[in-house]
Amino acid sequence: MSAAEPNDFFKESRSFTEIKEELFSKYFENWSAGCLGKLKEKTSEAVLFLDMQAGKEQGEQTGALLPNNNNFHYLKSIVKRPALNEKLLTFFYNKSKVVLEQAAEVLQTHPNYSDLVHQPVLLADAESKAQFTQLLHAGNPSLVFLDPFENVFASQLLQQAVTNRQSELFMMLRPENITKAVGGKKVSASINEFFGEHLQDIGNYSRKEKSKTKRQQFMLDKFISLLKNQGQYTLLFKVNLPGIQEPENYLLFASPCSRAYRSFKEILLPYTTLQPDGIPTFIANEFPQTQLPLFEQVPDYSLPELVNRILGNAATYKYKSVEAIYELDSVNTNYSRENYITAVEQLRKAGKVELLNGKTMQTIRLVTPASVVKYRL
Repeated sequence: MSAAEPNDFFKESRSFTEIKEELFSKYFENWSAGCLGKLKEKTSEAVLFLDMQAGKEQGEQTGALLPNNNNFHYLKSIVKRPALNEKLLTFFYNKSKVVLEQAAEVLQTHPNYSDLVHQPVLLADAESKAQFTQLLHAGNPSLVFLDPFENVFASQLLQQAVTNRQSELFMMLRPENITKAVGGKKVSASINEFFGEHLQDIGNYSRKEKSKTKRQQFMLDKFISLLKNQGQYTLLFKVNLPGIQEPENYLLFASPCSRAYRSFKEILLPYTTLQPDGIPTFIANEFPQTQLPLFEQVPDYSLPELVNRILGNAATYKYKSVEAIYELDSVNTNYSRENYITAVEQLRKAGKVELLNGKTMQTIRLVTPASVVKYRL
């Protein structure tokens, strides 16, 4: 595994397993810490983690694994938190039984394996799958790593996890899986149930649109919209290879918890390209345009738009800190905490707001996340 800096990580082609180790391990660490609060509040009897792609290396039918036990790097996050270790139930699955068995052998050699209070369960049969589903339906907090378009079991689990309202979904999506599962001639019952009447819209669009990338984006937009309609905060990250326009992978995060959403967003910030105004694109290696379009394309998110958002919500954001405004306003957007600091500074210079010290309420000039915003309208 390369020791590249985050902003250099995607400047070379990365395997499925390398991306998983780089990004999912960081989020798992944050998720593990967050679970401790729920356990202290005694809001659940168990916490669930399911890796639906255990031991998988994208493009490798043999399920090649990384050396030095890096495939199960997240076990260390579990055992260093005794309260979590006591409650966490871990499950592993792969659509290939051969790969799953291989992953199980590697798992047992991990230095932290023997420190786990509960032995990991392999979802290798109907009984073990039913066990996990029952625990999920019980409302236990869970983190699931999956591609819901990869196979029938994964798509079935998608709806169960979303309905659970306690599940966080870390999805690594292969574009061809999306096209096959959603836009193919045969659609599974679970995909049909999730997308419903939107499948007809997808079919109509796909018949007219020649661009494969645009068809995939349309399917993803529908998918994300449906997740949002069910109370999920979502963030999509496109992994482009250097100089290649079509994404090689998509990372999609979904959670009913805004704090979890922000945690995932902040992990991705060092890896994303930025617009000239500093707004994250959440694209790795954004493809440069070879020619100017006939009409100027206005980005969905921009610094002027953010300034207007903050200014237009004075009734809601008055006397709130910059951090609080960021937490309330940034969900399901590309805006970062730094963007809010910049936008508030522009408003201060324009005489639209004053900044107050959060403790003394005295006027200050330096914008920090703790600065309180007083509107001058």
